[in-house]
Amino acid sequence: MMPINVLVASTSRDIKAEVIAACIAARQDMKLVMERCLLVTELDEAIQAIDPTTCCALVLVGHGSETVDFAQEWLQERRSLVVLFVDIIDDIVRIGLRDPQLESLLLLLRDLVAHVETHAGERVAHIRISKDHGQGSLDGQTSILAGTPLSYRDRPLLQAAVKWIQSALLNAVQGTIDDNGDVHGFSVTRATVTQSLQSDRTKNQNQEAESAFVSAMESPENRNDPLISVVNGFLLTPLEARIMLLAFAPELDVRFQRCFGFLLDDMSRRVGTLGLLCSLLGEPLRIRSELAKSGALLGWRIFEACGGCLPAADEPLRVDPFLSHWLLGESNGLENDPRVYRLVRTIPWPGRDLLLRPEEREKAAELLGEVNREVGTKWFLLGGEDPAAWRALLELGGNARQVTPIRVEAARIADLDLMEVEESARRISRLARLTGRLLVIDMAREDATRATRDGLRMLLSTIAKMGCRAVLICREPANVINLLGPLPFEARLEHPLPAAARVAVILAAAHGVGVALTTETAEAMAARYPLTIENWETVMRLACAAKAELASEEPLLKFTVACKAVATEYVSNLAERIDPIFRLDEVVLPTDRKEQLVEIVDHVRLAPRVLNEWKFRDQLPYGRGVTALFFGPSGTGKTMAALGIARLLGIQILRLDLSRVVSKYIGDTEKNIDCVFTDAQRSGSAILIDEADALFGKRSEIKAAHDRYANIEVSYLLQRMEAYEGLAILTTNMRQNLDPAFLRRLRFIVDFPKPDVPAREKIWRQCVPAQAHQLDDSAFHQLARRIDLTGGHIRQITIRAAFIAAAADTKIGLDHIAQAARAEFAKLGMPPVQLDIPSSRRAA
Repeated sequence: MMPINVLVASTSRDIKAEVIAACIAARQDMKLVMERCLLVTELDEAIQAIDPTTCCALVLVGHGSETVDFAQEWLQERRSLVVLFVDIIDDIVRIGLRDPQLESLLLLLRDLVAHVETHAGERVAHIRISKDHGQGSLDGQTSILAGTPLSYRDRPLLQAAVKWIQSALLNAVQGTIDDNGDVHGFSVTRATVTQSLQSDRTKNQNQEAESAFVSAMESPENRNDPLISVVNGFLLTPLEARIMLLAFAPELDVRFQRCFGFLLDDMSRRVGTLGLLCSLLGEPLRIRSELAKSGALLGWRIFEACGGCLPAADEPLRVDPFLSHWLLGESNGLENDPRVYRLVRTIPWPGRDLLLRPEEREKAAELLGEVNREVGTKWFLLGGEDPAAWRALLELGGNARQVTPIRVEAARIADLDLMEVEESARRISRLARLTGRLLVIDMAREDATRATRDGLRMLLSTIAKMGCRAVLICREPANVINLLGPLPFEARLEHPLPAAARVAVILAAAHGVGVALTTETAEAMAARYPLTIENWETVMRLACAAKAELASEEPLLKFTVACKAVATEYVSNLAERIDPIFRLDEVVLPTDRKEQLVEIVDHVRLAPRVLNEWKFRDQLPYGRGVTALFFGPSGTGKTMAALGIARLLGIQILRLDLSRVVSKYIGDTEKNIDCVFTDAQRSGSAILIDEADALFGKRSEIKAAHDRYANIEVSYLLQRMEAYEGLAILTTNMRQNLDPAFLRRLRFIVDFPKPDVPAREKIWRQCVPAQAHQLDDSAFHQLARRIDLTGGHIRQITIRAAFIAAAADTKIGLDHIAQAARAEFAKLGMPPVQLDIPSSRRAA
């Protein structure tokens, strides 16, 4: 056969036209006229050079509006000319073929030339070249899939499914009418359309492939195959399973994509439509009706971009891409779905590695076993004030069984609308059903309150509607039970970890830092820092990270510093955090007052034994905390004593900032007070309220609206003090201004008197460092006798004297203190006191 003369022309220089010309030049059965791609302006000369009686093909690349008129002229002049239009739309060449060598395009060109004598009226064809959705480009590169079927040697069921699909498509392709001279996928004649409407062919599917597929589905050897998991997990009918397989076919073999394009009479389409797939399995209307009646394919989101109803008959039907990845063996394919991982935590919950006792390991195994037994029929609630412990136990049990739970964090639905919540819930249920993993919903996080009740209810109801159940971790089971409605549930509301387990957690965390704590020390830290198990893991990691920075520090100090940092991490700015620097033995007080301060320390330190072990907690529904009032003149050491107590206990101080707490808006003051007390309770810190009379003043007769709300604030503060279980220290200079009802609620009231002469001498000696002065004993005696001021004023005098001495480039002497004392007395509006300064110092 003589080569066909082919001219390739474009409306402008274009890489697509150049590629087509190169492909034609490489063929043995075609001859590229002029041996290059021409512009349309050069065609007249090139066509006239060809013998008019010789068959010739013209390929026009460009916008249809620019090429049609030009081609019509030559079609009228030359009866042996055929024209193939390659349309360019929006500067993108689109072709419905994936063959990067344009084999199908050139075969179409040969068919046009071959039929030019017998079908003179069919000398024009249009084609669009597409680069979308992974289709082959016109760059001459070789496709990865270039007709080679995938290999599934280790998946017998998938092999049988591929053969069944191949049989179904082969039967459909063989039954296609193609004897009327049309080119299927590009052009169709009137006769073909007429015959397709008049035909009533039956589908004779290969029974051998069908039997092999059914046998593979029923074989016990394939019970772990993802296809079996989908069919059995979603309770698909045989019809639904086959529709899913046909929709899945384009992912299995590129040849199936070509078959769908052929059967749809459009080679630009690479996947089947619902109408086509139904027709492959029987009568389309009956098949569609059965699919809609079951609803499993839609409910489990097996198809892409399908909501609650089947798509139109001519819409592409693809298997959901994330489900496709999982079916093809990608274990995390379902989890990669954005609608799944936006609600799912992918890393383990902390605390698992700190549960080292056999008792906790046994409890974790027992808990997981109970959950797995019950979660098939009912929801399982794990409630209480320590949700972190439940999370750690579930992680421990899952790790022992090598099962990773699906961790859903309910707080993340706060920014989603209800439709997005429902869609995510369906896909999370799909993940749980196909993988068999335990579904755990954490509703106990602090930010979980941001999630609306409607969103939470939609999440739970959708999971229930999909036939799944879950473990719910919560703080307030009553709210969750209300959200569940009539759904059956089982609840465990006890403390997940006993006191001994919490102590063991602290010992394990300290051991991770290289600190060997005694049981007594760990018990004291458990009482001092009310941290959860995940907080203790954070403490361990923080202390380990601080090793390089604090290499010279003791490991125990690093561990303690980390405890304080974690305990006060989320403290609000309504209170000032203070690290106590004073020791309790530095406070100068009469002996009986010092004994009361030591007693306060004992009440805090021994509270776990008295309240828990000795069961005094049962007799104290309120007032379990330690509250103390320090009153006395300014500067007598009230705040210093509070800091000394906190240092002896190893805790921080939260000093109430009245400027931030007290608000002009009704109700805000009470909210701010509650926030400070809650922060102190959770961080294990002590509360210090300086000038307490500003908050705890006497309630007055209501003469105006302001009086009413002021009294409400005082009443609420009294109630909150009683409910507080930590250490609260209040200081005031005016005890008489405090409300009598408040005084009744105090466990300790300590009077801080003005210091006498021996006390003042001790204060003077403490306030002046030994290396900074040149005072003898007689000077200290004189200062204590002559200057009758409290410790706070004495400290001001010594600081001022230190700067005066530093300016004179000498150590502190009696003359410097005398000068500073005169300034302090003047500040207080008191007459100065004369000191006996030695003549040598006076002369100097």
